[in-house]
Amino acid sequence: CSITKRLIYPLVGGLIGIAVYLNLGLGSGIGSSNETQVATAETMTAAAKVEWADMMIVSGVVVGAATFLFRKVLFGKGKAIDAPAAHRAAEMAAAAVGSGMGPKSDYSEARDFVAKMRKAGKNVVVFYGSQTGTAEDFATRLGKDMQSGGVRPMVLDPESYDWQCLASLGEGELAVFVLATSGEGEPTDNMEAWFDALASDRESPEDSETPMFHQPEDKDDLDPEMPLSGVTYAVFGLGNNTYEQFNHHARVVDGRLRALGATRIGERGEGDDDVDIEEDFSKWKAATVPLIREYLGATDDDDQTQVPQPTWAVAEIDIDAAKVWTHGEMGDSGASEGTAAYSIHRPFVAPITAAADLTPSGDRYVLHVEVDLEGSGMRYEAGDHIGVFAANSDAEVDLMLHALGLQDRADAPISVRATDPFAAQQTLFPGAATTYRAAFRHYLDIAAPVPRSQIASLVLPHARSDAAREFLGQLAEDKDAHAAVVAAGCLTPARLLIAVQQAEAAAGVPESGRLVLPVAEAFELCQRMQARLYSISSSARVTPTRASITAVVLQYDAQTELASRLPLGARRCGVATNYLLAATNKLNLGPSDPEVSSAVDALKQPPILDSKDHVIRPYAVLPPTLPVFIRRSTFRLPADAATPIIMVGPGTGLAPMRAFVQERALLARENPEKAQGTSLLFFGARTSAHDFTYREELISLFDDIKKAAPESRVITAFSRDQQQKIYVQHRLAENAELVYRTLLCGKDKLNGPSRAHIYVCGDAKMMAKDVAKALVSLISEREGVSEDTASKWVSEMRRLSRYQEDVWS
Repeated sequence: CSITKRLIYPLVGGLIGIAVYLNLGLGSGIGSSNETQVATAETMTAAAKVEWADMMIVSGVVVGAATFLFRKVLFGKGKAIDAPAAHRAAEMAAAAVGSGMGPKSDYSEARDFVAKMRKAGKNVVVFYGSQTGTAEDFATRLGKDMQSGGVRPMVLDPESYDWQCLASLGEGELAVFVLATSGEGEPTDNMEAWFDALASDRESPEDSETPMFHQPEDKDDLDPEMPLSGVTYAVFGLGNNTYEQFNHHARVVDGRLRALGATRIGERGEGDDDVDIEEDFSKWKAATVPLIREYLGATDDDDQTQVPQPTWAVAEIDIDAAKVWTHGEMGDSGASEGTAAYSIHRPFVAPITAAADLTPSGDRYVLHVEVDLEGSGMRYEAGDHIGVFAANSDAEVDLMLHALGLQDRADAPISVRATDPFAAQQTLFPGAATTYRAAFRHYLDIAAPVPRSQIASLVLPHARSDAAREFLGQLAEDKDAHAAVVAAGCLTPARLLIAVQQAEAAAGVPESGRLVLPVAEAFELCQRMQARLYSISSSARVTPTRASITAVVLQYDAQTELASRLPLGARRCGVATNYLLAATNKLNLGPSDPEVSSAVDALKQPPILDSKDHVIRPYAVLPPTLPVFIRRSTFRLPADAATPIIMVGPGTGLAPMRAFVQERALLARENPEKAQGTSLLFFGARTSAHDFTYREELISLFDDIKKAAPESRVITAFSRDQQQKIYVQHRLAENAELVYRTLLCGKDKLNGPSRAHIYVCGDAKMMAKDVAKALVSLISEREGVSEDTASKWVSEMRRLSRYQEDVWS
């Protein structure tokens, strides 16, 4: 019956559709005019002239295409493709016949990365799957580090190229994949199409269908089962071991490539961001690059020692001031309103309509910020993320300009272009020109510590004094020294350069002999400014054109003596949250309140502290808007409101839970007679008096929900309100009977995974693991099964998307 539905029905439907098209669509066409109605007899006569041979040819193409797609079902291997896929196959086959083209009619030379490689004289393509920019940065650095006369790499974004061309890679060519894992084992957005093609069955990737790759003209017919035979690749994954699906993206891609016949060079690298991902990457690179060189036949005398050219060419130019981008303009400058959808590449400039500190009596800032999406065409659902592009503070920008000796030329117009004409990223910003100040404020992330490998490759070669070489050499060669000085002190590029200059001054090196880093290297030392993602804390059903952000402001002191001696002191400030804090303060200024203005020279001013002991960073450019985009998520409420939900969201992990609660409360108000499943919210914070965010709103919302689901409630855990610290996992255990009753969904026993849905948002390193353990223990005790059995049930809930996490470390 299943095979009949999945195979026979679509084929019959496809044949009927073609028959209708041929019998009614030819001749004068399917018209609705009176003329057509009058000429019925003529139309039927014309249709009768269609030869049955045409029908047989078309039907043969459809049947042949479907037979190939369903070969594993027909011949006993694999699983059937779903009916919609078969319908689409029939439509594509019919379209191919109608156009006189074969199955490769969708081929685009512009998206053929192999053709681009060969045209550019490259023999290695490095693809990055990146969500926050780290994988992109690793891929760029890898491409530069392996470059030599015999190894000619090209770094590309897979989103811009077709996976179907992968089979075209031949002998002496290589693909490298640098892949971050996103969310709960998901591929990154820019690898989504590639991942879905390679792993069509996400639940069981090993059972996935064989993708249909383009047939290369210079190869024999591809093996139907092993189409990637002869293709060679390497892979490095970026992950965090606090997540359930550690490096799942890279593992699945690696497994599927090998299953399809490709040959991997070296071991699969797995970076762990919870330990030292930079060191993991360095070790994998040191082991794998020599193997790549050997495979490509590179020799020691093929210019391996040649210094690679800088990534960017930076030049001061003479240009009309109106063409100089100084306010962080983003996206396609040539696109007019409505010509393209807003996205990470073209964010919507959204007005900030509301902003407030949710913990005014606390010692931290927890911000609530609302942006207006009216006119953007963007839609979101509860559980989605909003991406925000922020800017660096004036103090950080001034520090960078000072470290490079650019204070006097800070506002000079500059152009920034890639030195490689085939580089994936040709420009740093969309406009014709910007300034040094604007580049460091809007387009470059200047607040991250400098990796050890980049100290060695970008900074150390420019050291001119023994003092500089000694200072930098130790940091470049000794990972423990780097961890103690750079990582612990959060030495950003500017702070590192100034620390070297101070060491040179102490050693008596004259100014003329001290380290001066070229601007191009400084630009390369910094990643491109990346969007920060926040769980949307509002429901689109309640506020469809407004999206809310709930975020805690990050400030801390670096714990090293060197950090405290450098300009701006030891205080470190998160880029995005401090920008949001400044925007909140500006929006809430009273008529008589003085506005914090940008200091003439922020480096000479003492830090300005507010009542919460937070440093106030001034921003010369602080518009009442935010560049934003919506990122879809799988973190979703169940479609049926009768399904019970258990939400665990301590701190700002409350954000998506607030959206869920708003939605369930709205449903209860709209239809109070219709029963809902129980909604339990476990919320945790430091103290009830100072840190209970959205207290009154949550009480009101749950009053509404209780009318449709009487057992629904908020259960709180305030860790510092008593001598013994209490967290959300403790409250789960204390309320085990209620939680278990909610999991039962009206049954007497679970005897397997619950039909209820569980949502966890917040810290991945400790909280999420402790919550999972508490639930396993609770189920084990109530069901009378082993913890191993209960753990398997919870794992099955994860597989069925009934246990979802939106966590970070």
